[in-house]
Amino acid sequence: MVNARTVSAACLALVVMVGASSSLALAQAAKKKGAAKAAGPVPTAAEVEAAEEIYKTKCAVCHTPDGNSPIPNMNFADGEWRHGSTVKDVMKTISDGVQGTAMMPFKTQFSEGEIAALARKVRGFDPKLK
Repeated sequence: MVNARTVSAACLALVVMVGASSSLALAQAAKKKGAAKAAGPVPTAAEVEAAEEIYKTKCAVCHTPDGNSPIPNMNFADGEWRHGSTVKDVMKTISDGVQGTAMMPFKTQFSEGEIAALARKVRGFDPKLK
């Protein structure tokens, strides 16, 4: 025979299980959103193509064509990212430049998509980030 106390305990257990499941789903969604935010905008194929040319003409002069500059603070291949290594961090560095260095801001010269493509390109020189 089922009594009220048994039904009440079963209902409480069900509510706790559903609540825990919802909390887990919310936490996973927040983690994905945070990862997407760190990844920055996804550039179009045209922006990726433009970024290749932009890198050759604007970036390779200091950072070298393969990103392996002999100057440590300009080297993308050594795994040392002074201003952060996420796409979003690198986009900020490209956009705003680095005060007191030769790295000038490019936010007025290129679109956000081109900057995102450049960020992804320069991160690609670091074998640790592949």
